[in-house]
This record gives sequence, C-alpha cells and structure tokens, in this order.
Amino acid sequence: MWKCAFPFFAALLTVGSAQGLPGGVTDINANKPEVKAALKFAMKEYNKGSSDRYLYVVVDVISVQGQVVEGYNYFLTVKIAKTLCRKNSNVSGCSPISNSPMAKTYECTFVVWSRPWLNDIQLMEQQCHQLHS
Repeated sequence: MWKCAFPFFAALLTVGSAQGLPGGVTDINANKPEVKAALKFAMKEYNKGSSDRYLYVVVDVISVQGQVVEGYNYFLTVKIAKTLCRKNSNVSGCSPISNSPMAKTYECTFVVWSRPWLNDIQLMEQQCHQLHS
C-alpha cells in the first residue's frame, strides 16, 4: 500500500510547495505597491548609511522575492547608480550619472522586514558590490 501512497503524497507535496507555503520564498511582482514601498525604504536607509555625499537611485530591478514570516520579508536585488544630487536633496528628481569618471553602479541585495499592522519596517540585511563597466 505504501508503494502506491508514496508517489501520491510526493506529488501533493510538490503541488503544495509550488503554491508558496508559509515560510517559503516566492517570486513577486516588482510593481506591487508594497514592493515599491519596501524598495523606497531600503534605498532611503542605503543613502542614509552611505559615506558618499551623493544619493543613489535604482536603475534596474533584477529580482523580487517574498517570504511570509511574522510579517513579510522582501528580498530585493537591484542595480543602483550614483546621482549628482546631494544627500539633502529630494531623490525623486535625481537621475543617474553616465559617461563620467564619477559614475558608479552597484548591484545590491536588500532584505526588508515589514509588519504593517505594527507600522514597522526594518532593513535587515544589505549587500552591495560595485559593477565595472
């Protein structure tokens, strides 16, 4: 009997995990408002913690994944670039520098933990490495 039941349960487990069980990491749409909010928060924290006097902006979203925990973890992998806007500027009007020795781009992975019912959002992890053109 177990020889017949095992393939059934294995198939059931595979189907269940493909639908994103709690605690599992799944791909999510980068255009969702909550993803945009998490990325905006991550960039605000990145710029605040950076020793550079200029702001950085996202130029490409490489991947976005999510994980249900006590709240929600967003795993954001993005390409960011330096602007000519100083840190005290409004980032919304800033464009990345191109064709200049000052131009710098990085690939960063941010982990943002969000608990909206507590009005709490935290940058849990940040890893960046410079890209060479």
